[in-house]
Amino acid sequence: MASDDDDASCPSGLKEEAPKKDEHVHEVVKGEGDLSDQSKGTAPASSGDVISNSAAVVRGDEKMITAYVTTINEDNIPIQPGVVFVPEPDSRGGIRTRSHSAHEHEYEESDADADSNDDIENQTQTLIEAYVVPDDDEQAVIIDKLHEQLARSQTQLELERRASSQLEGMPVIEAVSVDVLDSKKKKKRLTIGVVLFLGTVAVAVGLAVFFTDQKNNDDGYRHPTPKADAQVHPPVLEALQERKVLRCGTVYDRFGFSSINNETNEMEGFEIDLCKAVAAAALGSSYRYELVQTTEMNRLVQLANGEFDVLIAATTHTFERDVHEVSSGIGFTFSTPYMYDGMTFNGVPEFVTCADKLSVIGECASIRICSRIGTTWYDKTEDLFPASNIVAEESRQESIKNLIEGKCDVIQTEHHQASASEAELRALGYDGPYAKGVNAFTKEPLAIVTRDGDPEFADFAELVLQSLFHAEAQNVTMMTADTFTQTGEFFGDEYEDMFKNALAAVGNYGEMYARHLEPISARLKVDTINHGETGLLLSHPFGNVDTVGPGPIKGGVIESILERGFLRCGIPLRHSNSSSILEDAQETSSDARVGLDMEFCRALSASILQRAPDNVSFKNFPASEYGNISLAVENGDIDVYAGGEVNMKNNILSPGLSFSRPYFYEGGPSRGHSTAEKAFSLVTQEDDAQFTDLVYWIVMATIDAEENGITQMTSNEMPLVSLFGTGLKRLLRDAIIAVGNYDEMYRRVFGQNATRVGRNMLNASPYGPEHYPLPFGERVPDTDDDESQ
Repeated sequence: MASDDDDASCPSGLKEEAPKKDEHVHEVVKGEGDLSDQSKGTAPASSGDVISNSAAVVRGDEKMITAYVTTINEDNIPIQPGVVFVPEPDSRGGIRTRSHSAHEHEYEESDADADSNDDIENQTQTLIEAYVVPDDDEQAVIIDKLHEQLARSQTQLELERRASSQLEGMPVIEAVSVDVLDSKKKKKRLTIGVVLFLGTVAVAVGLAVFFTDQKNNDDGYRHPTPKADAQVHPPVLEALQERKVLRCGTVYDRFGFSSINNETNEMEGFEIDLCKAVAAAALGSSYRYELVQTTEMNRLVQLANGEFDVLIAATTHTFERDVHEVSSGIGFTFSTPYMYDGMTFNGVPEFVTCADKLSVIGECASIRICSRIGTTWYDKTEDLFPASNIVAEESRQESIKNLIEGKCDVIQTEHHQASASEAELRALGYDGPYAKGVNAFTKEPLAIVTRDGDPEFADFAELVLQSLFHAEAQNVTMMTADTFTQTGEFFGDEYEDMFKNALAAVGNYGEMYARHLEPISARLKVDTINHGETGLLLSHPFGNVDTVGPGPIKGGVIESILERGFLRCGIPLRHSNSSSILEDAQETSSDARVGLDMEFCRALSASILQRAPDNVSFKNFPASEYGNISLAVENGDIDVYAGGEVNMKNNILSPGLSFSRPYFYEGGPSRGHSTAEKAFSLVTQEDDAQFTDLVYWIVMATIDAEENGITQMTSNEMPLVSLFGTGLKRLLRDAIIAVGNYDEMYRRVFGQNATRVGRNMLNASPYGPEHYPLPFGERVPDTDDDESQ
């Protein structure tokens, strides 16, 4: 049932006829919005405070050294962490101290600076230990960690700056300039002068850089220091056999997706239906589910900690979240997107125009944009606008409240919710002018999220979603669910009716969309079924790829490749007897695609082995022998299989294998799938999530490069990536410089004048249909016995 304190309201004019009370709802759990206790209060540092901890010299040059310290004042109250800038010691071993704004990039002293430094020298100074790190690689690791922690703290700092009157007039630290440390420097004793207040910036003590505990600020916000626990959670399908209730994490008050029906007091929406579909597939017609309320800030940490089984809450699939999500410190498993959305600006018309034009000058200088922390929207807004024009919020409700109260001029919504947002605002009392932006500034592939390490449940949720796509493509509805195929071969006889039960609970994808979203927004073409006439190649956003993740896992595939010095790549068996594998792959039309498979192996080799695309050992396998391929991957005989046919059957029945996003399609166009319709991908060992993620995103990178016009000649326009540690920062650039973007690879294999058609084209703006029901791997039983040709 809904929480008592949920005051969300939806405009009655947008409602359908109230459904009956859902007897399948076991419980709706209202989340607390935080994960730990409040921390002790802290105070700004002053010039007389005593420095209590040793600090690590992180990076510097002959003129400047940067140190990170924690201080305590005379009352023994911990001081906010800060940054001090310390020049070189003079001949007497002393120093002259000087404070710097983080926006400064020049260190030449003016006369005013000299006067300021004279004042500082007259103040009490305290010695601390600072340690030189002579190893360049170790320096780089520390610097990357510090940049990660500083970036994560800026959100909290912005809230402090805006909400606390004590901070008015103090400098906002948005970036910290760091220089290169001379490895020949010896240990030094440094005198520390002025500490620049950083709000809640993290502390580096010794060589470690970690966040401090959660702080409950005076502004009323609760700022968790999220971290995933180390507990290993049981497989969800196994747990459901005892619990008999599926727990779904959801963010409330998003009309059409997840919101209260005021007439029934029940939660409803597109994402609630997805929860029901997975629950019905797993538990049968008497399924039960719990809705656990979460927030955009905490949702991934709560999933990692096992507070719910699956997250269905408009979560964008990004490179960062896949590999090493910043708030939890781990990666997650994402389904095929169930919807494609984008951020739009809405609100006061003249300021919406400013936002659409990305203007903050003239009449637009005073624009205030409400943006929600913990979202890809906030990250994008920080890229597009100065911090002074951004009002950081923790929830959609807070953004709406601030627009109504005139504290911000523009709010952000999904494209799908733009009309609903206006109606909701009017219902809540907003009587000012309102306009919807015309531009979408982000690409948001929204996916079902599960924990890494539970591939069976991830596959289960994926197949439930695929069944909803398939049912719409085959015109199987809620009323005709009994005619849909049985699936005992996938997860066992106890789940043979999983697809039928899911359809009986919520209907097909189109029915769900019509029930919840079409009343507020016309169905976008990108959210329709692709029948083969248009392209499917669409990249996903990278996210914050400068987040520093762990290096290659000990004993993992990446480490093995680095130690071995070459990649082992399996490819489909060739049809001719040419002595040259690559020439043979291009010799006949049936083998031509194998050349593309090999290009992706070369891209992987270059990404891991630093521009060494030819360090690849190829091994042939018959395309149908997935048992042998699985064994070869498991035994390490091959690291990856290129050209694997990805379909529902192979995805489930090929033990231990994981399939990347398809990069080549054959067959079609056709209404309904047959054995003639195929999709091909890279295949890896599912137990090595780190390598599987790298492989997935190398495929995505070739598509992203083509979308953005990045070629071999301009490969440095690809972002640097720290998600796999600092040693593989150039992996995307090295892949593209080796093989080029997808179109360059395609034309090298199929000929410069080759015409790309159908699904092998980019899906570019204006976007065409992107929902592609994966082939079953065999003909889907239906009333027509003739297979499509």
